[in-house]
Amino acid sequence: MHLGLFFTFSCCTVPNPYRTVTPKPSHTMSLNASFPLLKPSKNDQASIKDAEAIMKNVSMVLYALTVLLGIPGNSMVIWVVRFKLKLNVTNVWLLNLAIADLIFCITRIFSLTKNLFFDHWPFGTFICKFNGFFKYANMFCSVFLLAVISLDRALCVWHPVLTKRRRTIRAAKVVAFCIWCSAIIFSTPYFVHRKVYLGKNNLSKCSMEVKEGNTIAKPIIYSIRFLCGFMIPFLVILICYILTAIGIRRTRLKGKSRPLRILASLVAAFFLCWAPYHCLLLVKMVDSKNVVVKIWHPVAKGVGYFNSCVNPLMYFCIGLGVRGQFRQSLAGVYRRALADYGEGQVTQSHDQSLDDSSGSKHSTAIVAGSSLITVEVARV
Repeated sequence: MHLGLFFTFSCCTVPNPYRTVTPKPSHTMSLNASFPLLKPSKNDQASIKDAEAIMKNVSMVLYALTVLLGIPGNSMVIWVVRFKLKLNVTNVWLLNLAIADLIFCITRIFSLTKNLFFDHWPFGTFICKFNGFFKYANMFCSVFLLAVISLDRALCVWHPVLTKRRRTIRAAKVVAFCIWCSAIIFSTPYFVHRKVYLGKNNLSKCSMEVKEGNTIAKPIIYSIRFLCGFMIPFLVILICYILTAIGIRRTRLKGKSRPLRILASLVAAFFLCWAPYHCLLLVKMVDSKNVVVKIWHPVAKGVGYFNSCVNPLMYFCIGLGVRGQFRQSLAGVYRRALADYGEGQVTQSHDQSLDDSSGSKHSTAIVAGSSLITVEVARV
């Protein structure tokens, strides 16, 4: 009997190597339980989706404003510069800038239509490539033109004799053509790599988010876009403005500062509109699933698009402020603003229209450094 009790007790107390042992809660598990923010809850996910919906609506408003204001505004600028003003070097720059913005605003109709009426890309592969191509062609062309305008401005202040000899309309057209070619070259990768593919819920999507083979190409394209489309032109423009401001201050000519402020406003508007977009894309390149990028990227893109209708609005406000008359025609407002800008770029004259075709003899004063040179323009 004692032997049986001992055997029973031994069987009950000897550990069974085959039984499942429940592990004790580890320190790591307790840390995860202490920090629920490491994994978003359902409420957090719902809040993120609500924020994305709000930002998408804001971006659609910006798209609509870009189309509704940009197309007529840039068309008016093109018409005034081409047919109402005498063509000069400055107007060549402004004309090409308005053409780039007009083409961009027209192509935004596809993006606006898609966001308003569809949850997928309905326009096919070619429009997908064409739409992305002109988006970045406009960006590169605009920033290159602003850099050239700033460089032209600095040269006019510091080297007036040299610029007077070589600063011709023909040379300006050649430079503008080279700028367009450069913008097309920099934008070609977006035409090549942009495709329509099936995304979530089997819905077609137009983007560069394609196969894994493009993971190497995308960072290179993003880096080139940031450096050549934003950072390097910004540094060039900043240096040119510093030199121009020093030259104007040295000559003590207050009349020359107004065109500089107008041009500075155009440049500031461009970089303020496009800076959030480029910064978020850099973050996206490092962390493609970043919540901040997902929420704010549509609005940043919409603000960048809105820059294409900012220039005509600025010209309009400048034209109203020149004479303080609100009863003049819309074309007259733009003509007054653009004419004053063109006159102040290199010359100082009396209140004479740029499109004066009388051919009478008059004098033009060119100011730079500490010299004042008078050039007689005779009747042809």
